Amino acid sequence: MKLSRSLNTRLVLSHLAVALISIILMAAFAARFIFQAALAEAEHNLQGLAFAAGNALELPIQEVNEGRVDVSYIKDLLSRMFADNPEMEFTVYRPDGFPMADSSDTLPPRANRVNAPEVIEALESELGRGIRIRDNANGVPTMYIAVLIQREIEVTGILRLSIPMAPTQEAARRSFLLLVAIALIVTAGVSMFGYVLANNLARPIQVLTRAAQNMEQGDLSVRVKPSGPEELERLAIAFNNMASRLQSNVNELRAFVANASHELRTPLTVVKLRAEALREGALEDTDVALRFLGEIETEVDRLVRMVNDLLDLSRMEAGLVGGQRARLNLGAVAREVYETFNIRAARAEVALSLEVEDNLPPIMGNEDQIRRVFYNLVENAIKYTPCGGRVEMLLRRGPNENTVRLLVRDTGPGIAPEHLPHVFERFYRAETTQPRPGVSRGSGLGLAIAKSIVENHGGEIGVSSQIGNGTTFWADLPAAV
Repeated sequence: MKLSRSLNTRLVLSHLAVALISIILMAAFAARFIFQAALAEAEHNLQGLAFAAGNALELPIQEVNEGRVDVSYIKDLLSRMFADNPEMEFTVYRPDGFPMADSSDTLPPRANRVNAPEVIEALESELGRGIRIRDNANGVPTMYIAVLIQREIEVTGILRLSIPMAPTQEAARRSFLLLVAIALIVTAGVSMFGYVLANNLARPIQVLTRAAQNMEQGDLSVRVKPSGPEELERLAIAFNNMASRLQSNVNELRAFVANASHELRTPLTVVKLRAEALREGALEDTDVALRFLGEIETEVDRLVRMVNDLLDLSRMEAGLVGGQRARLNLGAVAREVYETFNIRAARAEVALSLEVEDNLPPIMGNEDQIRRVFYNLVENAIKYTPCGGRVEMLLRRGPNENTVRLLVRDTGPGIAPEHLPHVFERFYRAETTQPRPGVSRGSGLGLAIAKSIVENHGGEIGVSSQIGNGTTFWADLPAAV
């Protein structure tokens, strides 16, 4: 059976695996500790009984050796002493290894390293004791302990006690089974906790996945509610921001395509109509033919300018037009632009003036691009200013000491407030800001290009206007450090 590859399943299985491995390792360690502790406790108890019984046998053994009491007295004494522990067996040996008394009716053979290694160990040990766990004559695992019986410093005998290991092992086994049961309960609890935690982690990711799939199918309005851990909340917020930007970009692209199609349709229609007129007989009238050819040439030039502006704007927005930058004196650029447009403004009966503040700091910029910003703003102002109006170019320090501000102020009809947020959009034209009659229309991209150039130089551009009170465009450029 193939396991699910879902994140939820993997998280649950990983938690379960970690829990099982940890619990198994702890259970193995605990089991070993339990059995060792049970063995140590049994050994300690048996050793205590052996030493107590050994002390009790010091005088009786001496009396047996002196012939004052029979050896059966020792057996009776030990039998009474261990009456509460019927599984206990005992043997009393002489110092030479021969048995004196035994809990059974039959005495065992003389002690040696094979049949009673614990007795030999007690005789040879400085502690006077010997402990062994081995099978008895019936093959039952048994714990044996032998201790020396001394009268002053003389060894008068050896007492060996033995008890089956089954009760000790059974007690340890019950403790181990209890430990296993607790471990299984803990494992179940950890598994449930892992399941809940996995769901809490996987659910926001599943929601994000479904939202991404909906976006893939074209639904750009989908958004997700931030939930789960902090990292997943930040991921959801980033996803929503990305979706909003993507939707905005798609809307801008659609608007751009619609506007571009509209802007291209007009000159293409003019060219097509004039070409049809020439083909249908207008060529015979020289004056009309020359006028139509002039209009065709004008519209083709407009198309070329529009395409070139589109290419430039696209390259700027893609960051492909950086250009070499150097320390630039904006005053010199402004004067050059003023000289260029002064004659054109006079021809349009518009007064053009220039005012440059002294000691302006230079900027780091590309001269051709900055000049293009000046050109687009001044050309736009002259185009939309009626005859008898004026256009002012002002260059001064910006509101921030580390900036230089260019202002182009005209006395044109102004821009309505609802149109101001859109004036830097491509192909955007407000009805209240149509150029004066007789002035050729531009590509509709001049302000968008100016905005892209200023922002690429780390500056800001903006506009303020009131209907009937003219318009002021401003651009702040950072001074060179």
